Amino acid sequence: MICPGCSCLCDDVYIKDGRVFNACRRGREIFAKYSENRTVAKVDGKEVDVDIAIEKAVEILKDAKNPAIYGLDTTVVEAQKLAIDVAEKLNGYIDDNSSFCLGELVEAVLKGELPTTTLDEVRDNAYVLVYWGTNPYHSLSRHLSKYTYYPRGKKRPRGYDEDRFLVVVDVRRSETAVLAKKNARFIRVDDDAELVDSFVKVVEGKAAKYAKDVGVVITEMKKADFNVIFGGLGLKYGLKDLNQFKEMVKKLNEVAPVYFIPAGFHGNMRGFNETLFERVGHVNRYSFGDSKSGEEFAFTELLKNEKIDAALIVGTDPVYSLPFEVSSKLGKIKSIVVDPRMSFTARIADVVIPSAISGVEAGGTMVRSDGVRVKLEPLEEKEINDVYILNKIKEGL
Repeated sequence: MICPGCSCLCDDVYIKDGRVFNACRRGREIFAKYSENRTVAKVDGKEVDVDIAIEKAVEILKDAKNPAIYGLDTTVVEAQKLAIDVAEKLNGYIDDNSSFCLGELVEAVLKGELPTTTLDEVRDNAYVLVYWGTNPYHSLSRHLSKYTYYPRGKKRPRGYDEDRFLVVVDVRRSETAVLAKKNARFIRVDDDAELVDSFVKVVEGKAAKYAKDVGVVITEMKKADFNVIFGGLGLKYGLKDLNQFKEMVKKLNEVAPVYFIPAGFHGNMRGFNETLFERVGHVNRYSFGDSKSGEEFAFTELLKNEKIDAALIVGTDPVYSLPFEVSSKLGKIKSIVVDPRMSFTARIADVVIPSAISGVEAGGTMVRSDGVRVKLEPLEEKEINDVYILNKIKEGL
């Protein structure tokens, strides 16, 4: 089975005699506890039939002058396409968590501004593995064991014993950084921009602040024909200018092959990014009314500045995840929640539409962090899922 718990989308999970095997803690809970804390269809706090809830959702969206659609990172590509159709039909806004997560890094990959590869190629070929601003020990629990540091690959038959070199770049000694002992390097960074600059200067033969650490890493990269950098939130927020990082990767490729893969996000965030990018040339924060993408169209900004009067929220919980001064604005607008779980946002929504859990009760397509598409094979197939609901909403508009 495919586990939808994170962007690794592990494909070797199975259930036997009620026990979940090969999954991390997050994955085990998805399969073992999928029947808990489920939503029921509601309108204005009263339980109703699902079709009535959908009809009310359509009514709210049709009456709205400035509606927004938000979430979608935990649902399948087929549902994401329908959500984009709905946003376009409404002439509204659409956004997902990537607008404050790794969307900018994914967009650079999709535009060909950063050379990329697949996790399968990494497992078989990669020598230097750089985890920059990410702690997969927590965010991607099987990343190291399934794809990068520990596996024995075709060109790396001895795994981390001799055939891998781990580099961890972080502001603190994280759990992943603790592993950086044998064949490894931990770089405690105060300023990501200065470290990026140091890589460029060392390649050019100039003095730099992090010259000692960077010199070791570049020397190791030159030993191989395949190296990879995994960039997380620490990299995104540690850099004011992503162009500087792009230039660094380009410069490193003058001395050794170096690829880049974004690391650490929801199960199908990249799926949403790719789906929207194929449609409009942008990965998030898009306004169909203005026919452009911009920071002002991020769901957080739209809420904060009170620019929207209705929101369709699919498979995410902004009341829980966003700052209170932002999420509290949801109470001022009409909100529709499509979710399998009774989230905090569902508790305050005008309309709640219960859905199926992707990968457990609904099949479809998801996209791994490296861009590889996988087909979900659920335990059971429920008729009322995100595709069903969004298609009904689209037809009703």
